[in-house]
Amino acid sequence: MRKRDIAYIILLSAISVILFLPLFSLNQPPALSVDGNGHLFKIHKLMTAGWKPWIEDWYAGFPFLRFYPPASYLLAASLGKLFGADIRGYAATLMLTSIVGALALWVYLGRTGKERYAAPVLFLLFPWHIGVAYLEGNFPRANSIDLAPLFLLSALWLTDHRRRYLFAASLGISIVVLTHHSIIIPLTLTTLVLLWEELKEVDALSNSVKAAGLVTVLTAFWYVPFFMDMRWTNFWNIYTDVWLFRGYSIRPEYFLQPAGLTSLLLLSLVILGGVVRRNIEWRKPALLLVFTYLSLGAYSPTPWIHSIPPLSMIPPYRWMDMANLLVPLMVSDLLTGMTLRRKYVTASLLTLILIIGIVLTPVEITHYPRDLIEVSDFLKEQSGSDWRFVMYPLIGEAFYSYMPALCGKATMNGWYHEGNPAGKGEWTMWYLLDTGGNATPYLKAYAVRFFITSLNTSPWRYHPVARVGNYTVYESNVSFIQRVNFVLVGKFYEMPLDYAYIENPSELELLPPGAAGVIYVGQPSGKVEKILRRFTERGGRVLWIPETSGELFGIRAEMAPINGFALSSRAYNVSRFAPFSYEGRQWYGPVFKMGRPIVKAGNKILIGEVRIGRGRLYLIGGNLLFHALYWNSSYELGLLATLAGNTGKFKYIGGNVSDGMYRARFETSGPTLLRVSEAYYPYWHIEVNGREARVLRDDRTGLTLVPVNGSGEIEGEFRDPLLPMRMYSTIAWLIISLYVLFEFFPGKRVKIKVKAP
Repeated sequence: MRKRDIAYIILLSAISVILFLPLFSLNQPPALSVDGNGHLFKIHKLMTAGWKPWIEDWYAGFPFLRFYPPASYLLAASLGKLFGADIRGYAATLMLTSIVGALALWVYLGRTGKERYAAPVLFLLFPWHIGVAYLEGNFPRANSIDLAPLFLLSALWLTDHRRRYLFAASLGISIVVLTHHSIIIPLTLTTLVLLWEELKEVDALSNSVKAAGLVTVLTAFWYVPFFMDMRWTNFWNIYTDVWLFRGYSIRPEYFLQPAGLTSLLLLSLVILGGVVRRNIEWRKPALLLVFTYLSLGAYSPTPWIHSIPPLSMIPPYRWMDMANLLVPLMVSDLLTGMTLRRKYVTASLLTLILIIGIVLTPVEITHYPRDLIEVSDFLKEQSGSDWRFVMYPLIGEAFYSYMPALCGKATMNGWYHEGNPAGKGEWTMWYLLDTGGNATPYLKAYAVRFFITSLNTSPWRYHPVARVGNYTVYESNVSFIQRVNFVLVGKFYEMPLDYAYIENPSELELLPPGAAGVIYVGQPSGKVEKILRRFTERGGRVLWIPETSGELFGIRAEMAPINGFALSSRAYNVSRFAPFSYEGRQWYGPVFKMGRPIVKAGNKILIGEVRIGRGRLYLIGGNLLFHALYWNSSYELGLLATLAGNTGKFKYIGGNVSDGMYRARFETSGPTLLRVSEAYYPYWHIEVNGREARVLRDDRTGLTLVPVNGSGEIEGEFRDPLLPMRMYSTIAWLIISLYVLFEFFPGKRVKIKVKAP
């Protein structure tokens, strides 16, 4: 290697180090922008506990690194161990990926015969990836942008007939694919457009198929579990969520900010020069134009285009990630063929523009809030591991999600909800907190002992116990295991009560009679009716709440006007029922003729009872559930809960919870349905009193339901059947990496000069 090239590599390395040195020198714990501390927690967790398949620190348990490619975190944790702090591993990883990306671009341009010295420098200084790293704090995404040239170079290597380049290409592609998945589609489109002529050759196509096989082997340890477990994700359809769609679209005003203005100025000069010299390949500005248009999202003339998969899964602004690669490539085209002096002048001018943009971009790195450190110290002193805490209200920064690293306690304030198997229920909890609804049943279900807020508010039944800085700490007596009062099946209604919802009625077959009553809302199908009959005949209690006329077990429900003044009952005080009117008009609902009357509506039955086998069917007419919720009638809701609820004895004795493991003891009388404050996931192996238990999922909270028959001990262990794939992929990485190192080792090949005769 020539001395000039060595000096150039040192220059690229120096720029990369200088760019992220401010992060490297931060004190512990740091306050990173937006996403930063959420990513930093993952690095901390890897450094302190290793790569566990399931961790307790976030949400109601979290499948760690199951839904987010692990390469950035694994490298950062290793470097963090080396440099002695998670933030240093975080910063060192950004430095390293920047160097690798710039060098890959340098090699790529050299192989394609383009000017190769200015573009890598501009690639490093381009504002977009620096903004992703500093302003958004999206650690893996910033690394993937840095490594984009490696993907492009690897694709180019596929056109080489030598086998060592095939293996090197598969390693390069695998590294990028394991860094961040949302960049794969834009990057693949970019590569296909730029290298179409080269990749459509027979040899390149053959190598592409072989490389695809190698990449599959190298990345299977993460992607196979990812695709197999997609049903437990909560990935959004970006177009259907108005708030997310607008928030993740680039506002046109961005291009009037320093980073946007300098990027536009540089691009304008490059395109102007390209028009004059006619040497910029048209596909690059065309791609940039398409990606910029897509990045506008909600602010474009055709926002509906983002409803089409896979656009619906990609936040619009991420299409702009390709600008970080395309603009330097266009600069390389422009400089190719220039005289040396013009190259220096043009490259210096473009570099100066980007440096000005970096200097003018406000990047403020603050200290981690002192109040949160004090709250963490308070939580650290509390005993037990079978409870969680909540920080409220939610803020647009990931500070809260780093707190488990400071206090060693589990929180509901995770970050990146897509991979949270209990996500939908938890978002309902946040919605109820924000709108003043009764979120206490959710907080109890998730075993939230401490509710901590900076506002003058608290959920019901939580009591203030401490004042820490600007935060008030509220506490409630919670348990890791609770008895479920009743189960809702059929149409879902959100009620301010403690209950479970089962989306699949066939799971009632696992529910022992007497463990919990069942409320079925709506008209069941013939198949579901058979399930309900078997459940009732075995001794269960079912409340049928039809919403229109219908039939169940031969008992008909007919629509009729409900007159509240005509109600009568020996069991209930009907005067406490809410008015039977809807927006000033008569209330209509189903009534019955059969059954033992509990509440009558004139000569019809509003609430009745029928014995079926060893169980009971309660007929609930008048759309009473909707009526209770419409009028916010706690009396009517309490009536339904009493008819369905399990009133037997239950006591939680205590337990221990750790990553991928829990054990708890309880006392109960007879069959009981328990809710375990652990997110349901199919890989949990659960035993009750030493015998394997068949479990259900609470589709309201996302937690685990376990039927038991008497007191005892429940034990859960997370057994990931896909874990051995890590070992197989590790072996593949070792073999292929060693082969590539051996093949590219400088001393391996000896050049033999043959004199011409």
